[in-house]
Amino acid sequence: VLHLWASVASVPLGGVLVALADGGRPRLAMLIFSVGITAMLGVSAVTHSRDWGIESVETLVRLDHTAIFVMFATTPTPIAMLALDDPVATWLLAVAWFGAGIGIIAEWIPLHPPAGVVNGIYLVFGWSMIVFTPWMVSALSPGQAALLFGGGAAYTVGAVVVGARWPDPWTDSFGYHEIWHVFVVIGCGCHVVMTTQLAL
Repeated sequence: VLHLWASVASVPLGGVLVALADGGRPRLAMLIFSVGITAMLGVSAVTHSRDWGIESVETLVRLDHTAIFVMFATTPTPIAMLALDDPVATWLLAVAWFGAGIGIIAEWIPLHPPAGVVNGIYLVFGWSMIVFTPWMVSALSPGQAALLFGGGAAYTVGAVVVGARWPDPWTDSFGYHEIWHVFVVIGCGCHVVMTTQLAL
């Protein structure tokens, strides 16, 4: 339910932020970022909206994971486009989009990895961007850097919770999966504020 509300809110919010962005390049960066966030939240909302059949569940879960990999690429894109200089900007884009592409291809291979493997891939891929930390910290304001890494930390805590399936306070209404979704929305919020500051 939380991702449904967040995905619905992300559409007009993204539209407004794209319109307010300061120039063509910032608008494009904000558009790419907004599409990634909306896709991730929207596919998640559909996946968790009802009890689907077995075949539908498998397809939707793969789509859900695909959207997460897309978001991993679209999140650093505005930093590369609006804050960093070449060649670092190009390298960041290459790593982000190539990694996301590999993740998406792997997601559609007809295999069923053990529980926790996918979350481990998310964490490794997401934090692989840390190699660009010196340049990002130099290019971003302290507040923007805090939002960037704070959002990453929120995603990380959420991934650990869903991987461990704990805590699980109220399994039928608000369990570990819902806690994960809360941290995802927090992470999104941090990165929305950071990207907005870069684009406006």
